[in-house]
Formats: sequence, C-alpha cells, structure tokens
Amino acid sequence: MKTVSLKDIADRTGVSRMTVSCALRNSPRVRKETAERIRAVAKQLGYAPDPKLAAAMTGVRNAKRKTLEPIAWLNANQNARAYHDYTWLAPYRLGAAERCAELGYKLDEFWMRDPGMTDRRMSSILVARGIRGVVLCPAVLPEITHLRLDWKHFASVSFETAVLIPRVHRVAPDYHYNILLALKMLRRLGYRRIGLFLHRQEERRSHHTYLASFRYFQSGIPAAEHVTPLVYDPFDKAALFKWLDEVGPDVVLGHHSKLVAWMEESGRRVPEDIGVAHLSLDGDCEDWAGIWQHKHRIGAQTVELLVSMIQNSRFGLPDIAYETNIPGEWRHGKTLRRRDVIITKLKRKTARARAR
Repeated sequence: MKTVSLKDIADRTGVSRMTVSCALRNSPRVRKETAERIRAVAKQLGYAPDPKLAAAMTGVRNAKRKTLEPIAWLNANQNARAYHDYTWLAPYRLGAAERCAELGYKLDEFWMRDPGMTDRRMSSILVARGIRGVVLCPAVLPEITHLRLDWKHFASVSFETAVLIPRVHRVAPDYHYNILLALKMLRRLGYRRIGLFLHRQEERRSHHTYLASFRYFQSGIPAAEHVTPLVYDPFDKAALFKWLDEVGPDVVLGHHSKLVAWMEESGRRVPEDIGVAHLSLDGDCEDWAGIWQHKHRIGAQTVELLVSMIQNSRFGLPDIAYETNIPGEWRHGKTLRRRDVIITKLKRKTARARAR
C-alpha cells in the first residue's frame, strides 16, 4: 500500500506542501477553515506522520533558532521570588530550568500577582513574546483557583495542583504511594499509634488522597491503634497540644518543618518521647525521617511533557487532562528511634499493663 505524502494531500486540496505541513502541526499561520479542510483530506487518505522524519525536522527547526525558545513559568505566589527563596519550592524550578536547557529551551519567569496584572494582560504578554508553552505553578496561601488565559495559543502543564479550573495535564507526587510507604515503614519500625497532622491546603492539594489513604491503612490495623487525624486551618497551637494529649500518638506524620519544634514545645522530646516523620522532606528538614518526593525530577518531568506537547502542536485545553505521578522514597533520619529501642519500650508498656 502506497504511503500517503504531504504532496498527495497538497495535490488533493490545491495548496502547497508547506501549507499542508503547517496545517497538520496546528500552526496559526493557516486559516482555520483551510486547516480543517486539509486535516479532513489527510484523514480520508489515511495519512500518518513519519515519527523519525518529524523528530529530524524538529531538530532542524531548533537548530535554525538564534535564541532558545522560552517557556513561561507562571508564579502565582505572593512572593515573586518564592521559587528561589523557599527551600521547599526551589527544587521544582531548578529541575525545570535544567531540563529546559538540555532540550534547547529556556525558562522565563512571570509573576501573576504583579500590580495591575490580569489574566488577559498576561495572555497578551506571552503571545507577544512568542511563548507557546506554559508551566503553571502552585501557590502558597492564598491560592489562585481559576485562571483565564487565552488557552488556544498555549500548551500548558501544571505540577501539583496549580489551579482547579481549567483542568490541564499535571505532574505530581504519588500521594497515595508516598503516604502508604511512610505508614508501612513506621509500622515496621515498631510505631503503633500513628497520628496524621496536615494543613487543609496540603490535604486538598493531594485531592484528599492523604486522608483517604490514611483511613484505608487504618482499616487494616487493630481499632485500638487508630488515631484520629488532625487537619487544621488555620494553625492553632493549643488545638495541636490538646490533640496530642487526647489521642496520644507515638509518632506524628505531617507536612510542616516546625513539627519537631512544636513537639518539644509541648514537652515531648524527639525522638525519645515521640517520633516525627515528614511527607515532603526538603532543605529545612532533610535530616529528618520521611518521604523524599523527588521535586527536582517533578520539575524536569513537567518540562519534558510540555516540550512534547509543543513539538506535537498540542495547543489549547485538553479534552481529558491526565496526570503523571512520581513516587517518592523513604529516608530514615534523626527524628525516629531505632526499631530495637521502640520494641523494648512496647514490651515494657505491655508488661506494666498486665501487672495492673
């Protein structure tokens, strides 16, 4: 069977091969009606692009560029330098910037909260600068839940949950895997009363996976070892101390770098009296026990997905937004005791209970 070429489509539609090529790549240079007619004829003839040729042509187009093509990094935080100044956010940007350079692009940062900035103005700025790819970045409170860019011009990917509307492709930690891994490791170390302590924003950002996975895990352990989780908003230190006294966890699993300080302020030594594990280790607590989320890799993977969309002319909002999940890894640290110490303490506690 003869392979359908661009020339075959051009002959059938009465346009040039260049016009056919641009139409099949969704180039804005071709009028919408003409592009739709060309794509309809291509489908009728059974045209399929040659992946090797497409990759080669992408390389040729990139080589002709005198400057690196920019990708927009949209920062919606109140701090314009949040992804530079905050140790828990910086790895995302660093991973994205490094992968951009490797693929022949550069990362240009834009601040969504710049005075006078609107969604319409941001769209105009991006189009004027020839930007075709947009990375949407999540914000520390207050969040931006809706973003109304002129989406038809852009390929867009978010990492974690940057916006709720519209839904775009997303790269995120594997929240379900990560919290179950942490819970299983804590059980393996001998901890039995595991308390979950989370800000409501972190719980929402996981699409409620953290809480659902925690409840699922509790369904498989004795009821006497269940600890009611504390989801807070806003933070109330008195409520935290009351929760610690009432539910009596032997380890707290959370998402805040001040957990150790708060435990010690409550009169509990870490790790002697109570253990602490973090669900997202970073520069502020990298020597703690917990989950290393591979934020650098999440940033890089976000760019890889976005560049693939640009090269395949997948602009505009997707019909179905899908998610790429990056699993974390468990790291032991100074905030947990050794297993033999925990087991010894449990045996002593059991012996005292029987003696009564």
